[in-house]
Amino acid sequence: GCILLSMTTGTEIQFNDIYRNNTTVQQQGQLLMEYFQFVQQNYSRELYVLIHSLLNPGAPPSSVRSIAASMAMRAFDELDGAHGSIDEHSSALMGIYESGRVLRLLLKLAFVNERPEFGIDKNWSESGDCYILKLFRDFVFHQADGGGRPVMDVGHVVSSLNKLDAADEEKIVLTSRDGKNVLVVSFADVAWCLEKAYQELC
Repeated sequence: GCILLSMTTGTEIQFNDIYRNNTTVQQQGQLLMEYFQFVQQNYSRELYVLIHSLLNPGAPPSSVRSIAASMAMRAFDELDGAHGSIDEHSSALMGIYESGRVLRLLLKLAFVNERPEFGIDKNWSESGDCYILKLFRDFVFHQADGGGRPVMDVGHVVSSLNKLDAADEEKIVLTSRDGKNVLVVSFADVAWCLEKAYQELC
């Protein structure tokens, strides 16, 4: 009871201050009255009744079970709030994780695409395996409509990068800018090429 009263009032209240230093019930009641009024005005009735019963030597709670029963509903409210907070943090962390995955893919694509120092290397030329990464970059970021106008479709970009990260087996058509080269590959193929090219750089 003294601990709860101290927590609610912000004042350190010890058992000796109430009972041993004040021998009469009247003295004890006068000392506690101000604290009880503060609790009653600022906290729930359940908490007020609980503290009052714990500090009432004449009619203490019958058992620990009765104390637990009086706190049960509030305890479930706190538990529900704690789980809600955990869910919110999990959602926030998931968003951060998803952003991190996409950023990692973007960095890898930026590192490996059109490296001028590998211009004569057959693996990095337009006839090599890594040419697919250049076409995939255009597929993701350089979409155009029938009139040749840029299409800024964020949903397409996010969906494509997520499928690349998951190495999805879905097939896509990659076309060179002049329309002369057309490749049908899966996101898994692109993911393999990206990882292979990136490892060669490291």
